[in-house]
Amino acid sequence: MSKSSGVSQDASQNSDKQTLKDAAFRLLTRREHSQFELRHKLTQKGWPDADVDELIQELATKGWQSDERFIGSFIREKLMQGQGRIKIVAQATQQRGVDRQLVEAALAEHSVDWQQRCRELHQRKFGERPPVDRKEWSKRVRYLQQRGFSGDQIFAVLGELES
Repeated sequence: MSKSSGVSQDASQNSDKQTLKDAAFRLLTRREHSQFELRHKLTQKGWPDADVDELIQELATKGWQSDERFIGSFIREKLMQGQGRIKIVAQATQQRGVDRQLVEAALAEHSVDWQQRCRELHQRKFGERPPVDRKEWSKRVRYLQQRGFSGDQIFAVLGELES
């Protein structure tokens, strides 16, 4: 192998790494991404795992990618959508690959009254009137459960209507 081909190979590798970095920056400029999401999206595009892991480490070290920033943004978005704690934690940990302790700490910083959020969502969807029968009561419970509220929160809200 000649010296010139070794130099061109190094230049090609640097060019590939720059292209990978550009792809990561394009993703991060649209919205925050967790490391898990970023890794998944870049490897789906065919980038080598080792290069992706190295880049993600660099991005995190330089503060360009942060799971803490991501989870803060993610929680704000989900709260605006009317989702409950259970669903937020499940989505963040299972779908976005964020550590549960990090999610719990971020949720604690938001100091949300989950029962009040459940009450507001119920009122927005069903109004102030209590359920007329067991079928409607079950429908309301399912609706609130699917949005991530606990049984205790749901039963408290429905109990307030009946009293």
